[in-house]
Amino acid sequence: MSDRVHDDVTAPREDDGSFVAVIGMACRYPGAADPEEFWQNLVRGLDSVTRFPPRPVPGPAGPAGAAEYVPARGLLEDPEWFDAAYFGFSPRESRVISPQHRVFLECAVEALEDAGCDPERFPGAIGVYAGSTDTSYAEVVRSRREELGPLTDMEILVGNAPDYLASRVAYKIGLRGPAVVVQAACATSLVAVHTAAQALLAGDCDVALAGGAAVRVPAKESPYVEGGILSRDGTCRTFDAGAAGTVGGDGAGIVVLKRLSDALAHGDTVRAVLRGSAVNNDGAHRIGFTAPSVEGQAAVIRDAQLIAGVDAATIGYVEAHGTATPLGDPIEIAALTRAFRQDTDRRGFCRIGSVKTNIGHTDAAAGAAGLIKAVLALQHGVIPASLNFTVPNPRIDFAASPFVVAADTQEWRADEGVPRRAGVSSFGIGGTNAHLLLEQAPAPAPADPAQPWHLLVLSARTPTALDAATDRLAARLRSPGRESPVADIAWTLQTGRREHAWRRCAVVRDADDALRVLTGLAPGRLVDSGGQDPARPVALFFPGSVDSSRTRDLHATQPVFVRAYQECLSAADAGHVRADVDVLATELALARLWQSWGLRAAAVAGSGTGAVVADVVAGVCTVREAVRRTVTGAVAEPRTPGLPVLTRMPGPGEATDHLWMPVLPEGGRQDALPALLEAAGRLWLAGTAVRWEGLHAGAKRRRVPLPSYPFERQRYVVEPLPGGVPATAAADPPGGTAVGGPSDRAEDSVPRTVADLFAETLGLEAVEPDESFFDLGGDSLVAVQLLGRVREFFPAAARLDAAVLYEAQTPAELAALITGQTVPAP
Repeated sequence: MSDRVHDDVTAPREDDGSFVAVIGMACRYPGAADPEEFWQNLVRGLDSVTRFPPRPVPGPAGPAGAAEYVPARGLLEDPEWFDAAYFGFSPRESRVISPQHRVFLECAVEALEDAGCDPERFPGAIGVYAGSTDTSYAEVVRSRREELGPLTDMEILVGNAPDYLASRVAYKIGLRGPAVVVQAACATSLVAVHTAAQALLAGDCDVALAGGAAVRVPAKESPYVEGGILSRDGTCRTFDAGAAGTVGGDGAGIVVLKRLSDALAHGDTVRAVLRGSAVNNDGAHRIGFTAPSVEGQAAVIRDAQLIAGVDAATIGYVEAHGTATPLGDPIEIAALTRAFRQDTDRRGFCRIGSVKTNIGHTDAAAGAAGLIKAVLALQHGVIPASLNFTVPNPRIDFAASPFVVAADTQEWRADEGVPRRAGVSSFGIGGTNAHLLLEQAPAPAPADPAQPWHLLVLSARTPTALDAATDRLAARLRSPGRESPVADIAWTLQTGRREHAWRRCAVVRDADDALRVLTGLAPGRLVDSGGQDPARPVALFFPGSVDSSRTRDLHATQPVFVRAYQECLSAADAGHVRADVDVLATELALARLWQSWGLRAAAVAGSGTGAVVADVVAGVCTVREAVRRTVTGAVAEPRTPGLPVLTRMPGPGEATDHLWMPVLPEGGRQDALPALLEAAGRLWLAGTAVRWEGLHAGAKRRRVPLPSYPFERQRYVVEPLPGGVPATAAADPPGGTAVGGPSDRAEDSVPRTVADLFAETLGLEAVEPDESFFDLGGDSLVAVQLLGRVREFFPAAARLDAAVLYEAQTPAELAALITGQTVPAP
């Protein structure tokens, strides 16, 4: 995909490094919490728009003479519910931040997980390009600011303005690439995708999130205006003779993009290929500022086709802007026809539809909705029906055009030898036009042979969420048509998910075995961490008696083990390969295998021949010297050990700073590989870092779509004033602690008062003396407010500034500063 327009598209262009892959998606649209549910609704032909009883606009005349509200809207389910704890927000801050920002933030996490991309471990830069719509939530917050405690205009602005949508995602998820807000009215999210793709090709980032959000809380009621863009009855009839406007809707949609060459090299699941895109503006060539233009739309569509190097005759579907307005629909078909006619005179070969007939016009998220629909259609080889179409609009000559409305859901059969291709349009009021050309993903490269055993890992912030994640994974394994190799599932869980404190793991043979374990039908095989304590240093013990017959599976599956074993044997004369040398070679090979899995032992110990292995691992002697010592008893001049070599492993009940582990654990496993994987899993449960590439013996694995994190949402919302009556009730969940005035305090109550001020400022019920201000969701703006309240109560705090909270983060530490005591060491 390039800014350069190609003059010749007679031969499809191969990827010259300018194609972009869609590797992940997330969305929340009316009737759908994720892309899977969204797709099921589309193929079933569901109308997900909510209907209301007709209601007149109050007063003698509404806006522009409107007398009634449109009795329908595409609504999200529970948009005010949010997992504040996951992102480190306090309850108070969560209520202040627009639900639109919060929904988009959760979708960003889900999209990255769908792509199998953990920002904490991804080595490159991840950018975010996004836009949102205007909402009234900031005004609602401002009207009830007294109930929320000290609240500045800056907090309201940062929590609600579109300017901070992308940067909040970057901050809370830890993205180091560009964070750019894109605003182009209805075309916002598709322009964001174009901008993100260009940034990838320019090298500004290596992965990009792109999309938009339009979530209005409180829900927006739209007055019906004669001649406006909204349908009087709330039904969107795109391209139909009865088309009289669209219907409003809420939603959020995000795609994850990566250069196609990188995605294929890294084993990502490519959902679709973005071959090319273009953006322009109608300029002055239209009848009015809000009117569309055939010339502008045709130009952007043709530019995208030329940039993509695609003959229009090979495009089988167009996801139209499709607002169902009397002026917009005929102009859109005329523009598409003009662009397509540059390549072909064929008629009726390309199906066309609009997702607005299913969910309404979701404003800044509309382009993302159409894009996600098109990507899913390419993936599944099915074109969903465009609803509410019975008789063609008489102002559109479909018979003379390349297009036929997708009135029914149909299988998508492309011409032989040509991949499925789709165009996606989004046109914004003000004349900004965007068009994307998508192509069916290439077949994935054959996978490397898998090992016979696999380590599944799951983690979450809480035990409840961990159970939910387990249930979700089991449900995925149970779903027909969603089969993925268990090796790829294990790889995705290991490398494509953020690692949380509560952890769970299991060693399994295949998907059926995994399902039995996850559903509790194989007791004892699913192991939990019970919450993660700080990781302890690991010490390896070499017993000098490992049964080499147990390692036959390692000789067959672990190249690192084989190389180390052969290195040891080659250091011995042919006549000296006896039992103790075999033990030496086996235990040393096990040590090297552990090192390839990321284990860096903090100490070693051994018994008999195992003591010699411990010396090799510690750097006291070489492999050749170890073989000579084993065979002849000759001890070379010892070198300074690189790590402690202990004489023995501590016995049961003995105190030790180390987590001791035999180099090949005993237990119910006869074969070494599952026993080692179980041990690796237990180390991971204990917080030890694992080099997951080593566990797969260097085999190339693929990241596959798996269920996303099970957020534990609570309701955070500021309700509008009822009829202008001053509010008395706090928003859900109730938070905040009443703090007495300065005269109420006593010297021994300083810590408690400071803790109460923490709770009041953060919107919490209570705060313990040792809880950190920043862990509870505080930030620099709230710190200024907190210190202002502290100064009201304690004159001694006048000498302190807000920066003190970076040193004295807990109520106990701040109270100690106020009373002149020493601040406890962090």
